[in-house]
Amino acid sequence: MRPSRPALAATLVPAVVLGLAACSQPGEPEAPETTAATDAGAGAECAAGDLPTLTDGTLTVGAGEPFEPWYVGEPTSGEGFESALVYAVAEELGYAAEDVEWVTVTFEQIISPAIKPFDVAAYQTTITEERAQAVDFSSPYLTSRQGVIVADEGEYAEAASLADLEGARVGVTASQTSLDAAETAWGDAVEIVPFNNAGDGMTALTSGTVDAMVMDVDQGVAASTVYFPDTHVAGTLPDAGEPEQLGLVLDKDSELTACVSEAVEALEADGTLEQLRTEWLKSDDIPELS
Repeated sequence: MRPSRPALAATLVPAVVLGLAACSQPGEPEAPETTAATDAGAGAECAAGDLPTLTDGTLTVGAGEPFEPWYVGEPTSGEGFESALVYAVAEELGYAAEDVEWVTVTFEQIISPAIKPFDVAAYQTTITEERAQAVDFSSPYLTSRQGVIVADEGEYAEAASLADLEGARVGVTASQTSLDAAETAWGDAVEIVPFNNAGDGMTALTSGTVDAMVMDVDQGVAASTVYFPDTHVAGTLPDAGEPEQLGLVLDKDSELTACVSEAVEALEADGTLEQLRTEWLKSDDIPELS
C-alpha cells in the first residue's frame, strides 16, 4: 500500500545527493549464500500486533536524504524503489502506510554496532560478512552491478568495450565497491582517480577532469538522466567474484529479522520485487562491457 504522492521536494544538489550513496566498501568479503545474517526471531508470529518494534503498532524505518532512483521526493511519497519497497514490506507485515514512520540516519549509523533508532533501514546497503558481524540483514532485495558513465560529447562517448576505455582517467568513489571493480576490470590500463563521493566524480566528468565514472549502475542511470543530463551509461563492468546484493538492515540479533526476511522473500516470490525493479530501475537493458 502506498500513500498518495505529495509535491516533490526541491531539486537536490547533485554532488550532495550522489555523495550519500555509500553502499559498500572495497576489500570487504561478500556475504554467504544464506544472506539473512541471523535466525533470531525465527518462528515468531509475523503480524504487526506481535512484532517487538520500537513503538507498538509502528514500523520505524531509517533512510538517508532522498535521491533517485531510490527515493523520489520524500520517503513518505512511496515513490522510488526503496520507498515503494518499504511500504510493500510493511504491508506484508500487516502495517498500514500510516503506521510507517521515517527517520533520517547516516550510513555510518546504519552499519555501526550501536543500537539503532529504527526497526529497519533501507539505504542501498551491500550485504557483507564483515558488516554482518555488527548488524543483521534481511534476505536480499536487489543484485547490483557497477556502471560506467561517460560524457555525451567526450573522447570516450562511443566506448562499447573495456578496451575502448584504455588510457582513460576513470573516477571511482574511494569508499565504495567501484574502486575494486575498476581495478579488477582494467588493472593498469586506466588511471584510477578516487573521489570522496560520486557527486564529486560526476562533476569532474562533466568538466573534463576525468573521462569516465564508475558507480552502481542504477545510481548511474539516475545521475545521467536526472542530475547530469549530458552524460550516459556506456555499460556495466563484468562481475568480479560474488555478486553484490543489497539488504534491509536491522539491529544485530533483532527479533524482527526473520519476519522482515520472510516479507522480502514473499515479495520476490509473488513478483512484486520484479515489478518494482522494472518501474524504478532502468538498467536491465544496459550491456556489459567485455
